[in-house]
Amino acid sequence: MSQKIVFFYPSLENGGVTKNLVNIFEGCPYKNLELHLISSDNPITKKTLCKYYFHTVKLKYNFFFLPGRFNSSINAMILLHQLLKKFGKNTIVHSMQSNIAAILVCLFSKNKIIIRNSEDPISSTIYSENLFFSFFVFLLKIIFYNFSDKAITNSLGSKKSLGFFFYDKKKIKTIYNPYLKTINIKKYKKNNTIVNIARLRKQKDHESLIRAFKIFNEYYNNYKLIIIGHGNLEEKLKHLVSSLNLKNKVIFTGWVKNPRSYLKKSKLFVLSSLYEGLGNVLIDAINYDTPCIATNCRSGPKEILKEGKGGYLVPVKDYVSLSKTMIYAVKNYQLSKNKNNFAKKYLRRFDMKNNIKLYFNFLLK
Repeated sequence: MSQKIVFFYPSLENGGVTKNLVNIFEGCPYKNLELHLISSDNPITKKTLCKYYFHTVKLKYNFFFLPGRFNSSINAMILLHQLLKKFGKNTIVHSMQSNIAAILVCLFSKNKIIIRNSEDPISSTIYSENLFFSFFVFLLKIIFYNFSDKAITNSLGSKKSLGFFFYDKKKIKTIYNPYLKTINIKKYKKNNTIVNIARLRKQKDHESLIRAFKIFNEYYNNYKLIIIGHGNLEEKLKHLVSSLNLKNKVIFTGWVKNPRSYLKKSKLFVLSSLYEGLGNVLIDAINYDTPCIATNCRSGPKEILKEGKGGYLVPVKDYVSLSKTMIYAVKNYQLSKNKNNFAKKYLRRFDMKNNIKLYFNFLLK
């Protein structure tokens, strides 16, 4: 009989975690594994993953007073319980989202569960869009995370934060995202654009980026800022752009299927996040020889950028420092390229094949 692993990811979104999930499924090195996915109906990713066992979360139970993701988790719990009842106790559950929901089901069914944390859990609570629910979940994590059998996190910084929730810190294993397929060796001509790739949500702090670009534009008025992504703050950010008279300087592209085409041409990549887990977009930027500026949040960017040797690090929410660094990076562009070349020497840490093997060995162990 094949060993079954059920991946629990109730709300499928276009982003870094989903890309990692697709890579894990498609790069599984063991043919005797039967991979199942519990998730929402996303036409783009479902098309990629339909050849596997895809179990769609349907909102049979919808509580109007709860955030959408909570409702998805509740319905996904029911579906997970049904599957485990059918598959038996030897089935492994790997939760990549809504970990508490999956832990509760596995406690009841007595299945092994390995959770995954893809962002800094402390900062994500501090900077949450819904502080009440986030603080409530924070307390639940302190209680229930200890009932998981193991935990995977994608950076050393994230592991440090995750350790706050675990009595037995040996349960936590850092495995970098199985993300990078090949090291790019082509050279691309760069134009006068600065690019950011991120969902338009509070976490990514585009407001600081736009305000920093306003100052930068006073020194280099022949540059444009390209913001790739979509989210609930789009209209608010566009209004800010208009109020700063940057309408012809800041371009919102919406969601783009292949944002790497922008990275290849842009002179700088800027990540202005309040918090991250790792930051796949930084890996892409380095790979396509686009010097990086990133906020020095608790986890992620400083590991990828080798504590600032491989790119520029600035304080979180400090748009003045960000603007000064953007000006410096362009003015001293050869230094910026040298930093990127240094970071590129260490990209093998994020090799897809190697990290997928580490991933499955840990799950099966």
